[in-house]
This record gives sequence, C-alpha cells and structure tokens, in this order.
Amino acid sequence: MLILSNEDAAALLTMRDCIEALEHAYRELAHARAANALRSDVITSTEQPDAVYSLKLMGAVLPALGVGVVRLNSDIISFGNKRQVKLPLAPGKRYTGLVLLFSVNTGEPLAIFPDGVLQLMRVGATSALGAKCLARDDARTVALIGAGWQAGGHVMAITAMRKIDEIRCYSPTREKRAAFCADMSKRCGVTVRAVDTPEAAVQGADIVLCATNASEHVFHERWLEPGMYVCTIRGPELEPGVVGQADIVAVNDRVAHANMNKTSGIVIPANRHAIAGLDPTTATSLADLIAGIAPGRTTAAQKTCFVNLPGIGLQFAAVGAAFYRRAREAGRGRELPTEWFTEDVVP
Repeated sequence: MLILSNEDAAALLTMRDCIEALEHAYRELAHARAANALRSDVITSTEQPDAVYSLKLMGAVLPALGVGVVRLNSDIISFGNKRQVKLPLAPGKRYTGLVLLFSVNTGEPLAIFPDGVLQLMRVGATSALGAKCLARDDARTVALIGAGWQAGGHVMAITAMRKIDEIRCYSPTREKRAAFCADMSKRCGVTVRAVDTPEAAVQGADIVLCATNASEHVFHERWLEPGMYVCTIRGPELEPGVVGQADIVAVNDRVAHANMNKTSGIVIPANRHAIAGLDPTTATSLADLIAGIAPGRTTAAQKTCFVNLPGIGLQFAAVGAAFYRRAREAGRGRELPTEWFTEDVVP
C-alpha cells in the first residue's frame, strides 16, 4: 500500500495527464461503464466562532482502470466577509483532505494521498473539457475572474487544452492579481494581464472562467455576449440570469447536481452549491457531451455555460489512478504493509 504526498503529485502529474484521464472517465460514465456514489455533506456546529464543521464524502468506481475511490474532507469552514474559506486548524496550520484508492479486482487499498494538488488539477481540467465541448473553435481570448489557488489551475488547464493569445485577469486585490499574473505568465508561457475591473476582463472575451471562493455574484447576466463560453465552479459566482440566457447549459453530472444541496445537520448558505433557476434534469451532462451523445455548440453565436459543480468521485478515480500509475513507474512514495489496512475478520 502506497502513501503519496502533494509533492509527489506536483512532481509527477501534468495537466495533460489529468485532462486525458478525465475525458476517458467521462466517456466511460456516459456509457454506464463507471458509477458515482452520491456525495454526502454533514454540517454541524463547531467551537470556532462564525464557522461550521463539514464532513464531506464522495466516491466512484472506474472498472476500466481497475479502481474504486473514496475522497473525504474534514473541514472547518467560515462563510464570513462574502467568502467561503476553509480554515487550516489541524496541527501545523494544515487542512485535512484524503483520497483512498482501491483495487476493484481484490478490494485491497492501493494508495492513500492528500487531495490538494489533485483538487486543483481536476477542477481546472474539467473546466477546460467544458471549453473543449462548448467554446468556439476559434476562441483565443480568456477572461479569468479570480487570482487564487483554483484560478491558477484554470490557467494551467485552458493553456494545456488549446492555444490562447491572452488571459485578462481580475480580482479585487490589486497586489494579489499583479503577482498572480506575473507568476502564471511565466509558468504557462501565455500573457496573463491584470485588469482593474471585471468588465474589462470579460468584455469581448471568448471564454470566461470564474474561479473564486465568493459568496456573491462575480459575473452578471448583462455581461453575457453572443459566442461566449462561461464556466463557474461555485454556485454564487453567476447571476441566475446567465444560465437562463444561455443556449446550452451543461453540468458535471445531472444526478450529483440534483442531490448536491441535500446536506444533513446545520443549514448552510442556500447558494453554496446552487444557481437559482437551474434545472439539472434539463441540463446537458459533460459526460454526454464528451461521448457525443449530446450535441455541443452548433453555431458561433450560441451562448454556452458550464456549471462545474459539485465535485464528483469519478474525477478523483480518474486522476488518482493516473497519479498512482505515475508513482509506481517513478518509484515514488512510501510503501506500508497492505495488511495494516485490511483485516482477517469478515466486516
């Protein structure tokens, strides 16, 4: 049984690896050759003021890669100051998020690793796959709203997916967005330019990527233009009229989307994972788009929207299997006896 780290993931996984793994996994899902477990969020009170405790579980089985997966998060979350923020309160100012990878052939655990780097890469890669299906073929200009951890993953993913001429980035803090743009320009080899207003970022953009932790709208209905592809990773980011105006609306997974607000415990902000007026039963799934079961963009003028939420276990099965394979090939990680994690008593 292999113990791996975020440092291993950063060293071994490329964004192209993640995009290819996810594209294959979504195609398997479309043809009923893979399955997601329903996500579970249990929210309770905590000793921390203005914060809640969240125990999140998701899983999936991907037989084509021989793996099952469980992803779990044990989080303290604050919803203050118009942001959803996870608080690093584990010893050493750390977070707790784990991925457990299992063999579908023997049931044994194959690996355990933190979810942080995989989380960054799978979210960005999924948004890029949405762009592959729903953005215009000639789309070259990107608006990015956000300059944090997830925004960086989106720059990495969209530049790995297709040729981009320019990315215009807006976030509220001038110093943060300037530093972010300089770093991402150097890292991805594409001009990432800071702008002073969200309107300056989105006006005339072919692709709009919202990648924030905001608890209020960062992209408004009046900004949606013909031919534009808009992607969100959080319910509050889009004004509800955006999905109402869009000619095509796609979601990660219709079942997961329909169930994502069914949490147990304390009531959390109603729009944490929801966009008012979005009916997941009428939306297209990313899996059907990738498999060619549902049509993507058919005209240059169509307005398209991808709601890249909630996260699903399939994504961690696909990217986790790719990570595990790379680690075995490279001889990375720490081996522990498998019997430490199995038992001789029938459970």
